Amino acid sequence: MAQILYTVRATCPSLQVRGRFLAWLSPNHVLEVMKGGATAVRIVLPDRESDSAPAVVETQYVFPSRKAFEAYLRDHAPALRADGLKHFPPEGGVSYARQIAEVAAEFGE
Repeated sequence: MAQILYTVRATCPSLQVRGRFLAWLSPNHVLEVMKGGATAVRIVLPDRESDSAPAVVETQYVFPSRKAFEAYLRDHAPALRADGLKHFPPEGGVSYARQIAEVAAEFGE
């Protein structure tokens, strides 16, 4: 059974908003996703191309199987997404993109 890598990319209009987003994200939101079935989480801050570029946060969640991920989507994601939108609505300049992928291979720690 392949693991599922679920990546949520939040694009923030400034470093200040990204800082507030990170404070909201970790640890509480991340722990809720783990209660929903994720077995590992990585928060990534991609380099910015310039000082005026948006500030991005990528959160990568690992689920042990597609079945576990689908249970998360059904039972936990709606409330967690609603909470994120309550704190960081689109009109505040934060946009979200999501990607779902199967882990084909993994090396190292």
